[in-house]
Amino acid sequence: MTPMTSPKPVPQGLSVLEDELYRHLAGHVSSEADLIASYRELAEAPATPEAARYLLRLVVEDEERHHRVMHEIATALGEGIAWRNDADTVPDLPHGKPDPALEEVTKRFLAAERADRKELRALRKELQPYRDTTLWSLLIELMEHDTAKHILLLTFVRDHVARRPK
Repeated sequence: MTPMTSPKPVPQGLSVLEDELYRHLAGHVSSEADLIASYRELAEAPATPEAARYLLRLVVEDEERHHRVMHEIATALGEGIAWRNDADTVPDLPHGKPDPALEEVTKRFLAAERADRKELRALRKELQPYRDTTLWSLLIELMEHDTAKHILLLTFVRDHVARRPK
């Protein structure tokens, strides 16, 4: 991936709406690069408590992923004008017949994620006594949020990628 840390020229041929969107995405990516560097700096500062370092590194991982995805959306918008699909872009949705194998495995994954959601809720309740003395309960709660995100992603795959409208 080539990070968009400095403003790139707006691709030619964008509509007014696409131009505004591209500028918004590029600006966000550019400004977030400084924020990620600041998070990293605090996470590595000798005076930062180890628990804060651990949590800040988790934030950095998320922010780096957000940065990459924003860059890929902006690149896809710019590349769409040239009818190319760069490796650093968000792919378009596929067209054609549903893929029964993908649909089936997606259903299995959804079931597993929903079961995991229940287990994580129960585990977080069990960890209540440790809430004020460890990071454990917080980390399990973050996993619950990730699981909700996984369910959202898999539902989208099932509804829009594995199965195309007739």
